[in-house]
Amino acid sequence: MKHATHNRDADLQAEHDFLLRWRRTSSRDTAGMLRASLLRRTNPDLVKKVEMEKEPVLTSVD
Repeated sequence: MKHATHNRDADLQAEHDFLLRWRRTSSRDTAGMLRASLLRRTNPDLVKKVEMEKEPVLTSVD
């Protein structure tokens, strides 16, 4: 049972990371658009969470 929970958590994290990357990519990526559409239908709570997150601020390291 622990293994199944771990796999689900890993899948959820992968979907979260995908949505964050997808927000920053070209809208011409058909596969990405289809996956994001699928996630909107199957996991709307995750999509809302990602949409509420601020974009990371990238700063140069001196």
